[in-house]
Amino acid sequence: MKNLKKIAKARNKSLTSLAVELGISQEAISQYISGKIKPKLSIIIRMAQILNVSVDYLLDLSDNVSNCNLSENEFALVENYRKLDEKSRLKAEAYLQAMVDFNELGK
Repeated sequence: MKNLKKIAKARNKSLTSLAVELGISQEAISQYISGKIKPKLSIIIRMAQILNVSVDYLLDLSDNVSNCNLSENEFALVENYRKLDEKSRLKAEAYLQAMVDFNELGK
């Protein structure tokens, strides 16, 4: 679970807050990362849900953060989009579509 520390940092989530959400100790999280103990499947699934990543990524079986094969940059765009209110989302969608249309004109 080497990716756990990296993805928690990328999601601005401390290992302490993750432990609290999971109802486990921070020491357990540290032991998962070091490989001293293996978490129960229910904990792995809940971690993936909280961190919005694939279980395969948490288990170091894949380099893809999500199940839909997004790159890190694409995933960051989705994460930022989700932080916007509805009005800002509509603006972002219109801007992106305008960029795609402009790009198509140049081909």
